[in-house]
Amino acid sequence: MKTSAGGGSEAREGDARAMMMNGGANGDGDAATAAPSSAMRVRDGTSRHDRSLSKPYAVFRIDAAGQRLPYKQIMTRRQLLRDTDLSPRDLRRIDPSLGQANNTPAVIVREDSVLVNLGVRVIIRADHALLLEPDTMMSVNFLESWTQRMSTAEKNHEVESLPFELVMVEASLQETCAQLANRLEHCTRRYRSLERKLQTGIEKTTFDELRFMKQALVQLESRSAAIRDEILETLDDEDDVERMTLSSKATEAEDKEEEEEEVENLLEYYLQQCEAVHSATEALLENTRDLDESISVTLSARRLEVSKIELMLSIASFAAAVGAVVTGIFGMNLTSTLESSVMAFYLTTGLLVTACVGMSAWLYRLCRSRSIL
Repeated sequence: MKTSAGGGSEAREGDARAMMMNGGANGDGDAATAAPSSAMRVRDGTSRHDRSLSKPYAVFRIDAAGQRLPYKQIMTRRQLLRDTDLSPRDLRRIDPSLGQANNTPAVIVREDSVLVNLGVRVIIRADHALLLEPDTMMSVNFLESWTQRMSTAEKNHEVESLPFELVMVEASLQETCAQLANRLEHCTRRYRSLERKLQTGIEKTTFDELRFMKQALVQLESRSAAIRDEILETLDDEDDVERMTLSSKATEAEDKEEEEEEVENLLEYYLQQCEAVHSATEALLENTRDLDESISVTLSARRLEVSKIELMLSIASFAAAVGAVVTGIFGMNLTSTLESSVMAFYLTTGLLVTACVGMSAWLYRLCRSRSIL
């Protein structure tokens, strides 16, 4: 008995050792399987990072020396970061590939760069500037304005008084303010045209045009306020004002103050323009809302007149219905002595007409006395 019990215990220990060995083997297999998958995830993450850095950007390069005309080139994200010495976080503020998610106005001043995103997206350095999205209408107008300014200065043999970086900032602000002013002028023309249409009558197309114009004005008001706040924030930051002159070589305090004053004057001028557009947009939007309310009041007055007419018709119908009750009584197939009398017919008809007219007049006076009509 002891021998058999000992043999059973040895057998159980052997089974346990076998199970442990199988478990260890399976664990090694799982680890071996998990290792390639983790490596694949690392490679996928690396490849995605490489693809983001190699994403192409179409830019226009503008040299400060003016020896070459602006020319278009394709740069990867890595090349763009190296050329401008920017961090990826700063580049995301003006990255056109982000679309509407990155349409917030921004003026970012760094040690060696100024980033402007005011509809025109441009990275400004002391010796050159990179214009992103060169095929948009605002970028084309920006290039035409800058080229015309340089051509005029060259023909007149004039030397640009502002440094290159401030010239680019001013050109960006000038194009942005011109765009806002054009949108305001377009909305003003639409408002005047709408007023002329309302003098002739109210139609469904008038309401649609009024709604679209209000939406355009709300967007313009929001956009001009955002640009105004961004310029004001830059003005309030003394470090940004001081560093905006990237090519500054001033060593004396007086020269630095003159440069800062020049930057402040430049920003304040376009701040006033944005404020003027914003104020005019607010006034026009308020007039549009007043016009919308006046249209609503006019339509309410018309609905009231229609309701009055409906009430008068209801009064007449009620009086006629009372007369119809009497005629229905005489129309029953029951004989009486009145059928053979001619005078009874005329007398009954006269009484019915008089009763209907009298009841209508009484109901009308009752409604007028209670200010219903």
